[in-house]
Amino acid sequence: MPTEILLAIALVAVYLFDATHFLRVGETLVLARGRKLSGLSFGGSFELGGRRPFLPNPLPPLRVEFRISWDISGGTTDAAPTVGEQMRKHLSAVRPVGWVATLCAIFIVLVAPLALALHDELVFLGAVATSVVCAACGGLIVVLRRRELGLSGWQVCSVIFVALICLPCAPNLARAATLQRKWNLAARDLPLLGFDPGHSDTLHRQIVAALSSAKRYVAEESTEFKVIDEQLRQLGGCNP
Repeated sequence: MPTEILLAIALVAVYLFDATHFLRVGETLVLARGRKLSGLSFGGSFELGGRRPFLPNPLPPLRVEFRISWDISGGTTDAAPTVGEQMRKHLSAVRPVGWVATLCAIFIVLVAPLALALHDELVFLGAVATSVVCAACGGLIVVLRRRELGLSGWQVCSVIFVALICLPCAPNLARAATLQRKWNLAARDLPLLGFDPGHSDTLHRQIVAALSSAKRYVAEESTEFKVIDEQLRQLGGCNP
């Protein structure tokens, strides 16, 4: 296979791999659409090295996901309504980064691979140069909105560095900035983040299934097992 074709495939593959999440037991993704929280994901139905992969829709890079650790130790957790409000504010702040990331995706994930496949060197170089400019502009927005995004100086530097050094990762700049934020909630409180009421039944089933699955990874007499059982009882769920 020609080198150009391999490089074109690599550009798309790196973008998709960088967008993929690998969730541990006790982690969930809060999915967002626009300025609203749209759902939950606990990863795929299979495991790789103890983690469950999840690939979000790769076509709109402006969408982001929040990663949450849900507590099974019975310790102190964040207040879900407060976390939900923080997430919605973050969505408003990160949206311009998402639009710039989408432009970057068009050039480095679509135009550049096509140019390589068609052996058009000038178009390829132009697409790469445009992607660099888009990545730099996205990074500048992250810097200017650092406080609204809740990022430290080190976090800002790390996400910008990756976007500039690895151009196929630049379309995921909004996702990378969002994933720097961390929250800790009890699994039973996840519905209180502020989802559409029409999704309540689906969310309830997902949480019950995730808690029931997590019981397989802890000792039966452990505190974690008892906490999971109590949360299942409060949710009105049982092992599927």
